[in-house]
Amino acid sequence: MTDVSRRRFLGVAAGTALAGGAVGTASAAGSGRRDGWHAVESPTDRTLYDVARAPDGRTRSAGAASSSHAVATGGDCAGTGRTGTARTSRAAAGDGAGTVWIAGASGALAEIDAESGDLISHRAPDDVTNEFTAVAIAGSDGGATVYVADSSGHVHVSAGSEGGHRTWTHATPGSGAAIRGVAVGDGRVVAVDANASVFEASDGGATWNRIGVDDADGGFRDVAVAGGTVHVAGGKLWSDAGDGWGVVDPFDTTLYDLEIGPCGCVHAVGADGTVRHRPGQGISGGATLAKWLGRWEAAHPTSEALYGIVLGRPHVAVGANGTIVER
Repeated sequence: MTDVSRRRFLGVAAGTALAGGAVGTASAAGSGRRDGWHAVESPTDRTLYDVARAPDGRTRSAGAASSSHAVATGGDCAGTGRTGTARTSRAAAGDGAGTVWIAGASGALAEIDAESGDLISHRAPDDVTNEFTAVAIAGSDGGATVYVADSSGHVHVSAGSEGGHRTWTHATPGSGAAIRGVAVGDGRVVAVDANASVFEASDGGATWNRIGVDDADGGFRDVAVAGGTVHVAGGKLWSDAGDGWGVVDPFDTTLYDLEIGPCGCVHAVGADGTVRHRPGQGISGGATLAKWLGRWEAAHPTSEALYGIVLGRPHVAVGANGTIVER
């Protein structure tokens, strides 16, 4: 067992366990309603950088802790990374997957069995010890294809495992700028980097083509793919449905993470602790005028920066100083 897999971390279950220990409340209207976004009790005051939902419904969040530890709710975590002076980790789970993958600094990479909490270390694949900055998964369990991006502009791909062992291929989509986000959807893999470039691979990650964005300001932080549309987050939210890139909405703060729901709704979190939501096609009869117009709604559950969000029952977002909010 490696030094990474020996680390034990704080454990909590999402849903009722978290909701039962709320430390603050908020809603889109700021009325303190419990059916809106609200802060819940956190097991740590260390920054949490990402969150993923296991198939059992529990969420697992990754972030900083003392002695270079990361935090994963309900079990172990692979390790940490470094962005500037912050210790970081990234987490992802595939559709129907029985494992959650977590990645971080010095080649730290592992998968956690969602049911048992057991950890399998894949540290430094092919001796790569870069900081891993993003992870995405297509498929489930041993047959899953795993995409791991790093701070040197590489994307490392493992298409399934044999007897628990994985082989890896490696590509450099762009100029070597840090890949900050990677997403799988619509039969393709899309990655974004710190130079405001978007790259696409339709062959599983072997060959990459730049698909934008020519007039973007600043680097991108995350990407999501759904319904034939690529959404990219940074200082603005850009989208391309196949007819060219456009700014969906400009914001006055940096967006760090975004998720697309089954209805096409977009959720985004960022530096000001606001959760932004734009409804999709599945609009209920009681929708507000803002929803009918496709306008953004904003909830303000915390003043802390939010770095990661995952949708489900409940939606969960995590951020600075151990912040956890849910809806």
